[in-house]
Amino acid sequence: MLRAAKFRIYPTAAQEAFLWAQWGAVRKCWNMALFLKKHYYRTRGVSLDLIHEIKPLIARAKKSKKYTWLKEYDSMALQESVRNLNKGYRAFFEGRAGYPHYKSRRGPQSSYHCTNVSVGPNYVRVPKMEPIKARIHREVVGKVKSITLEADAAGDYYAAVLWEDGLAEKDPLKEIYEDQVIGIDVGIKDLLTESNGRKEPNPKHLKRARKVLRRRCRQFSRTQKGSRRREKARRRLARAHKRVANARTDNLHKVSSRLVNESQAL
Repeated sequence: MLRAAKFRIYPTAAQEAFLWAQWGAVRKCWNMALFLKKHYYRTRGVSLDLIHEIKPLIARAKKSKKYTWLKEYDSMALQESVRNLNKGYRAFFEGRAGYPHYKSRRGPQSSYHCTNVSVGPNYVRVPKMEPIKARIHREVVGKVKSITLEADAAGDYYAAVLWEDGLAEKDPLKEIYEDQVIGIDVGIKDLLTESNGRKEPNPKHLKRARKVLRRRCRQFSRTQKGSRRREKARRRLARAHKRVANARTDNLHKVSSRLVNESQAL
């Protein structure tokens, strides 16, 4: 059975610089593949196949003087960016997502690794890098299938690990008892109300953090664009928003765990 978990990682200064360079290479492959796809369709009316016609160009680009620097980074991560773009196009044509757009350094950054990866008691290992210090809060037993490295707006780094534990999937419940089934009504004044009359209060994390958020927003708006102070203010504002998001997530996990433990089905 496949399992997944996200671990906090703590790269060194050199590893951090390499990660951003890796993300830049992945972003470059995505943007160039998107450019070729749009350019050939707009100028020649030809729809290039991303997997069979554009992805092989990465290997050819590495042999040129202009893009020889791509050799320094994980080839699987570069190829996966084109596969992800192909998935994005498929989702667009199926009406499940918007049209793919160019990636920016200011947006979410991530790179995908699917071979030669491993997880230790206090580290994760990916190609082209020394083991990265990590806080492994959940035991990873089995074959690691992939690791996705990412950074958030607050400047924290994470590794999303997917592994196969070798265990069979559990059979679904065949008998359900009515007294162990709970209905839930989500509200505003109360977070939720259960069918048995029990209410879960709304912790109102945003309301309690509003004063801090206002102050951080004012500090950010008063800085000059492109300055170091603006970047520091942006990161402080991102951390303030992240604290609210983490508090909300923590509360939801606690409530959902209680509901699952106390009832048989929802």
